[in-house]
Amino acid sequence: MKVTLINPPMTLEERYGKFARAGSSLPPLGLAYIAATLEKNGIEVHIIDGTVMNFKNKSLENRISSIKPDIIGVTALTPTLYRSYEVINTSKKILPESLMVIGGPHTSLFPKDVLQENTNIDVSVYGEGEHTLLELVKNIENYGKNNGKSFENVKGIVYRNNGKIIKNEPRPYIGDLDTVPFPSRHLLPMDEYRPALYQIKRSPNTNIIASRGCPFSCTFCSKGVYGKKFRTRSPENVIVEIENLIEKYGIKELLFWDDTFTVNKQWVEDFCDLLQTKNFDLTWSCSSRVNKVDKALLQKMKNAGCWSIFYGIEAGSQELLNNIDKGITLQEVRNAVKWAKDVGIEVRASFMLGLPGETKELAKKTIRFAKELDPDFAQFNITTPYPGTELNKNAGQYGKILSHDFSKYTIWSPIFIPTGITSEDLTKLHHQAYVEFYLRPTYILKRLMKIRSFSDIKVYLNGFVTLLLSSID
Repeated sequence: MKVTLINPPMTLEERYGKFARAGSSLPPLGLAYIAATLEKNGIEVHIIDGTVMNFKNKSLENRISSIKPDIIGVTALTPTLYRSYEVINTSKKILPESLMVIGGPHTSLFPKDVLQENTNIDVSVYGEGEHTLLELVKNIENYGKNNGKSFENVKGIVYRNNGKIIKNEPRPYIGDLDTVPFPSRHLLPMDEYRPALYQIKRSPNTNIIASRGCPFSCTFCSKGVYGKKFRTRSPENVIVEIENLIEKYGIKELLFWDDTFTVNKQWVEDFCDLLQTKNFDLTWSCSSRVNKVDKALLQKMKNAGCWSIFYGIEAGSQELLNNIDKGITLQEVRNAVKWAKDVGIEVRASFMLGLPGETKELAKKTIRFAKELDPDFAQFNITTPYPGTELNKNAGQYGKILSHDFSKYTIWSPIFIPTGITSEDLTKLHHQAYVEFYLRPTYILKRLMKIRSFSDIKVYLNGFVTLLLSSID
């Protein structure tokens, strides 16, 4: 039994538009975790990552033909859904007898819809995919692809049976994440990946996940795959993976890709203490909420090699923060940014324009707040009402959704327009935010004073060119 897992092709230009030069391409750890679980159980697995393969050639069809997998699994984000359909349609023409499976964040929210929209899909997976796909593969090995017994007892899937679409009961979330094998990075072109501009300090580098689930309730966020229940791997388990990454790939920097790295303060402290005992030549970064850090914790993280932290701040107005159930205050934002700076951790901050209740003046207030905080780097996203989120369900109360073409849901162009402003207003404000933040003389001087290498010069030059290109119509 051979399984091929596919991340659909999409260029940086398609994903990030005018900000492509600053965009990232990182290993698809979700697919790599599923592959590892299958490999551990003796199943032959291949991964085709179209996001990096697309830079070199468009030989997806040739790869599929040469592998001849019995099962093809394709992942789907909302903006890549139609690409995922294209991959499935192409694969079905090439290998009509192979089972076509789709999974990922979009499918986890709409597991029936994808089968209704694309008749070439045989099975959709919702929720965590490791155990679900393993059980599905084992059942097919035992019963075959055309036997109902292969599907009827597999939790977490939707499938076709005699013309009917059947949804099985959900699979419980994995309780002990230490039982999940480390991602099969050896199946990926590790040398082809690159983090986003300003996201790294050293190379080689890669991403890693220490936890799953997010217990918070921001209305713009969906939790279809990993859910709200926060679960962590043990610090010891994460350390072993880090040792493997250093040994196999010479990794010098890690990007913790957890939604909120600091939910469990005691876990972070234990991890940092253990990491320090190892004396690795390693730096790392992570994401956090501003109300889930304090100065002492940040100091411990700094001592253990953390050099950068990403905060989702979103707005400079308490009213707007309340509208999206962010659950933070502006003072907590100020505190968290100051504490990180005090201990020597660089701050990356994310803001959203076009939030529910937004006006031109409130958007400008957010831009002013970003400049007041003066993080090392700032990202300004255009609010996107992803399907399945509370924001999407309640968008009509605050404005209107301009398009249901999911390929446009990329946070770089207006999809949702709050009452009182226009799409043109939002586009101008988006550009204004970047120009006002990054072209301040004090900001430029501060960055120039931090230049320590030719690599730093390349980063800043790339950023400047990106900013110029973003202003071209």
